[in-house]
Amino acid sequence: MSKSSKTIYYNPSSSIKLNGEDKAGVNISPWGTSGYYNMDESEKSAFDYAGEQFALNLPELNVFDADTQRRFENQVQNYINKGVEDINDIYTPILNDLQNDIASRFGNLDNSIFMDNLSEIENSRADAVSALSQDVQTYRQDLINNELANRYEYLDYLNNFRQQLLSNALDALGESQNLSNLSNSYYSNLNGIVSKNNQNSGLDYGRLLSNALSAAMSKFPL
Repeated sequence: MSKSSKTIYYNPSSSIKLNGEDKAGVNISPWGTSGYYNMDESEKSAFDYAGEQFALNLPELNVFDADTQRRFENQVQNYINKGVEDINDIYTPILNDLQNDIASRFGNLDNSIFMDNLSEIENSRADAVSALSQDVQTYRQDLINNELANRYEYLDYLNNFRQQLLSNALDALGESQNLSNLSNSYYSNLNGIVSKNNQNSGLDYGRLLSNALSAAMSKFPL
């Protein structure tokens, strides 16, 4: 009388749990394979926010609204005022000292030496004003460049943040797939061992299970 064949069925589906709750898993059936990743509320909220902010900011990336332009102009005007103040702080005392010196020595300001010195001071002040004008243009462009750099950096951060969450999900699904492959390998080895020995009496199933698991682990080490 032949002994009945003992069949071990495959169990390819797997899941990863975090704090007792399913985080990710893979389901395999005759109709196909599917995977899932469950975001917690904080992950989902952050993921959605990053996507919304990226979509809102991208069309306006290189556009400066009225408030931004006013902010630029106020900063530029403050820069000009500070520059003019610095120039006056330098040259006004020099002119006053020169006037007082000429007046004390000659009794009046109608003196060729005074006029020559005055001309030199005025030339120096004109050079300082010209330099300030160039600085203002550079400062204005720096404001624009810094604003654009900050905007690009912000969008890059949002994009990288979303990509990291997606990468985490794919990593979790990959680990779940590895567990599924390990399970498949285990049952495949167990089926092969049982098939070869199903005619024998008194099978040591504990040993068979251990052998099957060892063979599976050698192919898919954790």
